Amino acid sequence: MGHRGARMVASGVLALLAAACATDPRWAIAPQPEPVRVSRAARERQVNDAWQNHTMRELVDDWGPPRQLLDIPGGGSPPGFVLVYPRDEGTGCIDAFAVMVGDVIRVRSYQCR
Repeated sequence: MGHRGARMVASGVLALLAAACATDPRWAIAPQPEPVRVSRAARERQVNDAWQNHTMRELVDDWGPPRQLLDIPGGGSPPGFVLVYPRDEGTGCIDAFAVMVGDVIRVRSYQCR
């Protein structure tokens, strides 16, 4: 490595040291908040209470598009389908909403799978 390469390495090391000195150590060791843990059954109750009888449009506006749409074998009673969302990190639930078809598609129930 020539003088030019050595100077580039030295400049890089100095830049890293300057950046390290600019870090406020109080922020570097700040404790991270613990995620709120809710049981699967409690999540199922809470989400059902919040979403039953809401329209599918409201659900998609709030939760975003589902990962999958699944048919209910035999169509269900009343007829409908299932919207599947990604796994909830706090509970491990795969969020699944059964919706019923009618004049307006509405959430029939939520299940933690």
